[in-house]
Amino acid sequence: MTAAATALRVLSWAAEPEGAPPTGPLWDLAELTSPPGPLVDAAAQLARRTAARLGAGFPPFGGRNQIGPGLIFLAAAVGGRLHPGPAARLALAVPPAAPRRSPGSWYDLIARHSLAGPATAVLSGPESDRSASPARAPEDERPLDELLLEASPLTTVLYRPTLAALRSDTTRQAASTAVALLSAPRGQAVLAAGLAGWSPLPPVLTWRASLLARLRLNHPDLLLDVYLLARTRFADEWDNRIAWAGRQLLGTRGAVDPLALATLRFWAPLAALERAAGAPLSALRPLLSGQDRALHLVRTLRLDQAGAA
Repeated sequence: MTAAATALRVLSWAAEPEGAPPTGPLWDLAELTSPPGPLVDAAAQLARRTAARLGAGFPPFGGRNQIGPGLIFLAAAVGGRLHPGPAARLALAVPPAAPRRSPGSWYDLIARHSLAGPATAVLSGPESDRSASPARAPEDERPLDELLLEASPLTTVLYRPTLAALRSDTTRQAASTAVALLSAPRGQAVLAAGLAGWSPLPPVLTWRASLLARLRLNHPDLLLDVYLLARTRFADEWDNRIAWAGRQLLGTRGAVDPLALATLRFWAPLAALERAAGAPLSALRPLLSGQDRALHLVRTLRLDQAGAA
């Protein structure tokens, strides 16, 4: 089996991701620079499918460029992760992309996200076990899921930036991608839907709160869209998680549960928006309701203070 065959198996997995991505060898890496027809077709189909699932339209967000080699390189890297050196080199070979400088690049970024999104969620998710499969290359200490995020700007927005960027608060590039997305056709709807749900991963919720806090002043409509979806599409899950987080944080005398804290901090930008507006949220978005418990906990725990989100 060649690297192209490994990449094809991973693209098939990404179309209906279940369990861990398949693995395979990385023979004949040069073939990826001129991939066979079935691999090109699979990449194009996955990108179109992801654009439709996100509601990005076609061409996605109005971007008319072609899909570059990034998706195929990333698919081979994910499939070849048992060979950390070559896998890392493939991920690092993906050309950089900046949608603010190249507004037509959205189709390629959708393509990268179609693989990086589900693969990163598995490789860095709560069920991941990095000790079970080597994912680091000797020449690069970062695990493969972090390299995938670095290569996929759209995934850094809809999932999270790299952990290194979050820890050092150097997430300006991801925020810039989010702002560029807001100016693209259908971009605000896709961004709102991508940010509205609960996540079992504190870094993901922390990023969403940070991004919404950053965008609150210039893009209040986005915040209202996000929290309206949270209170409609994901209401039951949020109600359960908010109640759990309140019990954890109000009754604790020891270490603070990071997931409980991140769950409530997600609502801090909405509390700040309401305070700045000087009016009930129902006056800003009549259909928005059911958030009172979350906002009460945010204010009780002073999570809407400077630096809380």
